[in-house]
Amino acid sequence: MSNYSHRGYEQRTSGYGRRRHKASGFRKKNTGSGAAKGAAAVVSVAAIAVLAYLFADNIIPFLGSIRGTDTGSDTETLAETQDSPDIALTVTAVPTADEPTEIPPADGYFDNADDNIFISGGAGYVKFKGIDSTARNYTAILNSISRNIPSGIDMYDIVLPTNAEIGIDGYIPGSNSQKDNLDVISLLLSDKVKYVDAYSALKAHNSEYLYYRTDPALTSLGGYYAYTGFADKSGNDAYLLSELSKKKYGISPFEGEYIERTTDNKAQPHGNQELFNNPDSIEYYKLPVHYNCYEINRSSGSRTEFDLFSDKNAASDPLSVFPGKDKDFLAVYNLQSDNTDKLLIVKDHAAEPVIGFIIPHYSEIYIADVSLYSGDLHSVISEYGITDIIFINGIDDANNSLYCQRLRDLFDNGISD
Repeated sequence: MSNYSHRGYEQRTSGYGRRRHKASGFRKKNTGSGAAKGAAAVVSVAAIAVLAYLFADNIIPFLGSIRGTDTGSDTETLAETQDSPDIALTVTAVPTADEPTEIPPADGYFDNADDNIFISGGAGYVKFKGIDSTARNYTAILNSISRNIPSGIDMYDIVLPTNAEIGIDGYIPGSNSQKDNLDVISLLLSDKVKYVDAYSALKAHNSEYLYYRTDPALTSLGGYYAYTGFADKSGNDAYLLSELSKKKYGISPFEGEYIERTTDNKAQPHGNQELFNNPDSIEYYKLPVHYNCYEINRSSGSRTEFDLFSDKNAASDPLSVFPGKDKDFLAVYNLQSDNTDKLLIVKDHAAEPVIGFIIPHYSEIYIADVSLYSGDLHSVISEYGITDIIFINGIDDANNSLYCQRLRDLFDNGISD
């Protein structure tokens, strides 16, 4: 797809060709005498001649501009047609009074050495630096993968935005638009890849506790709303929150990575004071199904039993309470599935709060971490009879060339350019 609407790109619109219409007024009845009419005609002709002479320099260019006539002007004109009212026109968007020329910046300040963490309302935010070319690189790799997986496999893509645009009023200075970046991804993905709009699902609930204040990760609630976007796209009925059992992680408060990264100021040894005064808590939702989970060594074939949700997983890292943290390959067997669908999740660390909600919809789920897994995922697809593949990653990784290259390497045996 070569043409798409996007901020900073040529916009193409259609349906704006104008029709000429015949006048619908009544013709006035002629009641004057011949002499009077003749005199009036002479006066009218003379008046028209004088006006045309005096204003020709303005009238002719004006008429030429509305008719598309070349008047020697540099002004771009739009052709008006009677027979083709729906002609596509290339236009340049002009700001109006109702369209502000710039988005107001968020209220806050930067507080760390590299001027990257923005503090606002007791929460931390990080600039988004992705651009259109990095988004196109990501979609090109997914499109290549989609062309080389067996036919009949459903393929989904979930790109998770950060709180820099979802949970803040305004834009962080120096941060690029995540919405625009995601629009590029969704429009350039091939028809074989079903794009899941996590952005809209999260934005609709941005007043809720979707992201941690002291860490860039999604909360479990944020993961749930991203999951509802997938359920809608895949035709599954999303579980209601009331159907899930919510657990609170035993160790609190949770102080995320922003605390550590804002310790440059020696007067605040515990990091930014606003963040330190607003610590987080970790909650998660237990799956409404019984399952067995194993950490699998693909090289040796060994399997180690593993609990997807357990405080024991989070002894050193509280966020390890979520599925797949720091594990290269996991297999989950749903003991209550009423279908035979088998899912491969290809993910990064941002995906972990989302994964648990998806698991009940499949009989078998295999989870490969892009940064940790080594091997060829084509063999996983064939060996386990995969029916669906979901790529879940944060928007920063989707725009990171090293991550994208790593993703490509996992499918390199069989990828074509």
